Amino acid sequence: MLRQAFRQTKLVKMEEQNKIIGQFDKKKNPFKVPDNYFDDFSAQLEKKLATTPVAPAPVIKKSLFKAHIQPLLYVAAVVTLLTGISYVAVQPMLNDINNEIMMASNAEENAYPELSEDDYYDLLAEYDSDEIYELLSMND
Repeated sequence: MLRQAFRQTKLVKMEEQNKIIGQFDKKKNPFKVPDNYFDDFSAQLEKKLATTPVAPAPVIKKSLFKAHIQPLLYVAAVVTLLTGISYVAVQPMLNDINNEIMMASNAEENAYPELSEDDYYDLLAEYDSDEIYELLSMND
């Protein structure tokens, strides 16, 4: 019973809402323009503009410093900042490259140790003449 009463009140409310919504025509525009509004619109606008005082735009004079020197100082500061940042970022990489070059040059120097004349002849004695000619021809 309580359910039925609730449904009936709900149906009544819905019917009332539908009646209210039905009063509005969806295709009809609720806004209206006054009669002859656009006929004399330009004349009224010109009249308002003529009576409204217009102040001239203020002339702002910049000093030599603000006009020319200050922007150059900004550019110089940005260039200095970027140079400093790039130096700090690139310097460790350059140090690593220099260390690698130094290690490679030290390795090359140690790869061919200085031989005395006796050691040189002993080394040559291990090879026969055909092998020596072949090694010499490979280096040319």
